Amino acid sequence: MENPEVHHPHAHHRGGLPRWLELGIAVTALITSISSIFIAVHHGQIMEKLVEANSFPYLQGGISDATIEGDWVLSLDFFNRGVGPAHQKSLRVKFDDKYVTSTKDLIAASLGAATAATARDELKVLRNNIQMRFIPGGEQQFVFRIDKTPQNAPYWEQLQAAQARWDVDYCYCSVFDECWHVPGKWQEPVPIKQCSRDEPNEFTP
Repeated sequence: MENPEVHHPHAHHRGGLPRWLELGIAVTALITSISSIFIAVHHGQIMEKLVEANSFPYLQGGISDATIEGDWVLSLDFFNRGVGPAHQKSLRVKFDDKYVTSTKDLIAASLGAATAATARDELKVLRNNIQMRFIPGGEQQFVFRIDKTPQNAPYWEQLQAAQARWDVDYCYCSVFDECWHVPGKWQEPVPIKQCSRDEPNEFTP
């Protein structure tokens, strides 16, 4: 008796494509997927840097004796020259190399204790007693100001002469908690990990 003939089905490639071509398509799809992921991650990093750049503060703190309008005003001010808000967290003021913690102490150091006792009533200091200031990009805030008047002119001019011996250092952060320390008036900001307050020497006008 003859055994029945058995027919084995032949394997067919999907869609009639050769195996090497299917393999090539799969590899190409994998490379395309990996490339897309890389591009998306890179694009995300660029966008993150762009957002940070658009939120970058640049805070300048300084002492002046006149306004742009030409008025005689002795003041300590913060100017945010950046595009993002600045959170000023620390401020210290020095006369020569000694910290002063208020305008009262600053006037006494500048004029001497005896003169300062009578000068303070005439000088009429305008104060911004906020310890930590939030300053939007392109804006400014004053810390204190003393307008020159006919009544206080002698004391005011003595303070003006002494202001070259005043100095400030301060620390501020961006909304992303990137922080900078400025070690002296009109010096460049130095990046630091975070701002810390030196409470015994913090200046409150």
